[in-house]
Amino acid sequence: MNPFHKRIAVNLSIAMGIIAVLVLGVVIFGFRINSLSEKIAATRHELNERSAALSSLASLRSDYSNKGKPYLGVLYNVIPQKDELIDLSKDFQVIAREDNLNYGFIFLGENPPSQGVLGSVNFSLSLGGELKNLLSFLKNLENFRYLISLDNVSVSREPELMRMSIRGSVFYR
Repeated sequence: MNPFHKRIAVNLSIAMGIIAVLVLGVVIFGFRINSLSEKIAATRHELNERSAALSSLASLRSDYSNKGKPYLGVLYNVIPQKDELIDLSKDFQVIAREDNLNYGFIFLGENPPSQGVLGSVNFSLSLGGELKNLLSFLKNLENFRYLISLDNVSVSREPELMRMSIRGSVFYR
């Protein structure tokens, strides 16, 4: 090989090496740009979701301020504090007397309030009287001054009168 061909071969080899390195760099850079663009798209999607959630939260807070707060007082009237339930048996007794019923009250325990859940006082009522009076008592419980849940109601017949047993809960805040 003469020196001219040798020099052309060396220059050509160097040029091909540089071109190979540049092509390799473009390919690696292209893959890196592709992965970064996917991350950007995922981040943009997450940002859109968070923006929508924030918008929903702002809407809920606005609705609460404009529509919910006025009803909070009503809710406080229906759901008492624990101390207000001290005369719970007397409240039931008043309704039973209005319907001419024999009355018995048993306190079964309580479930204290926890994060976001109301507390409750569990009770059992034992009533005796005519069927129409027992049904009237149940009807009056619908308008009871506290929020209650009846878990079990059973009616039985005795020779002289009807008996009703009620298990339930009164909720408090």
